[in-house]
Amino acid sequence: MKQKIIYIIGAGRSGTTILDIVLGNCTDAISLGEINRFFKRKGIPPKREIDNKVYVFWGKVKKTFDKNLERDYSSLKKTFDKNEYHTHFFKSFFIGGDSFYQKTLSKQYESITEHTKDKKVLIESSKYPARALSVSDTLKGKMEVGYVYLKKDPVKVVSSFRKKGLEQPAKSYLASNLYYFIINLFCYLTIWKLRKRGHNVVVLKYEDLIAKPIPVLDDIGGKFGLDVSDAKEKIENNKALDTGFLFDGNRIRLKENIVLQRDLKRVNKKGPSYYFTRVFNYLIYH
Repeated sequence: MKQKIIYIIGAGRSGTTILDIVLGNCTDAISLGEINRFFKRKGIPPKREIDNKVYVFWGKVKKTFDKNLERDYSSLKKTFDKNEYHTHFFKSFFIGGDSFYQKTLSKQYESITEHTKDKKVLIESSKYPARALSVSDTLKGKMEVGYVYLKKDPVKVVSSFRKKGLEQPAKSYLASNLYYFIINLFCYLTIWKLRKRGHNVVVLKYEDLIAKPIPVLDDIGGKFGLDVSDAKEKIENNKALDTGFLFDGNRIRLKENIVLQRDLKRVNKKGPSYYFTRVFNYLIYH
C-alpha cells in the first residue's frame, strides 16, 4: 500500500502548525512540519538539543539524503527558492518546476519515507502553493497526495503580522493585507488546479478547527480515508496532543505536547482598519 501525504496549504500565521499537529495524532500518522525549510536549515531542525527525538529523526533523514549529494545545501536552497517561493508562483503554475528541482524534491521525500515505513500518513505543513503543485507533479504514482487549504480570519492574521519576534518577519498593516490577499489567491488557483488533476482537497477555516474539531476531523478522515479516532479521543477528553517530529514551523513545535485550546479570541476594537481588512479580503475568506 502506498503511503499518503496530506499537504497543508495556506498563508503564514494561519494555524497550519496546529492543524499539522492535530492530524499527526491520527492513527498511523506523523507530523513533519515545514520541510520546505530543510535546505535553509541545512537539514538540521532549529532550536533542538542533539538528544531530542526530533533532532535524532531528522539527523537520520539528512544522513540518507546526503548520500550521493550533487550540490551543497546553499545551492539547493537557491534552487528550491526559485521553484517554490511566491514570486515564482506563476512559473510553477503554468510551466512546472525545473528538472533538477523535481529530482531533488523526489529525493527529499524518498529520504523521509525511508525512516517512516511504520507510518501510513505523512502530514506536511510547508504551506507554499507552488510547492504543493510540485509535490503533485513529482510524487505522482509514488504516493497518494491530498491537500488541506487552511485559511484564517484576515483580521487576526493581519494583527498577528504586526507582532515582532516571531518566526516570520513582521509586516506593516497594508503589507499584511496585500500579503494575505495575494497568497490566498494563489492558494485558490492551486486547489482549482489540484482538483482538476484529481486530488482530494479540503478547504477549512481555522476557526472551525478550533470551535468544532470533531466534525472537522470526521470530514477530513472521510475525504482522505484517514483513521481519526485517536486524535478525536484526545481532543474529546482534553488530553495532550503529541507534537510529533515537526522540522520547522510555529514555536509551539518546541513543546513535547499541547492541549488544543478551544477558545477563539474576539476582536473588540472595530475601527476603520478592521472594516478595510474585512472588505478587502471578503471574497478570499468567505
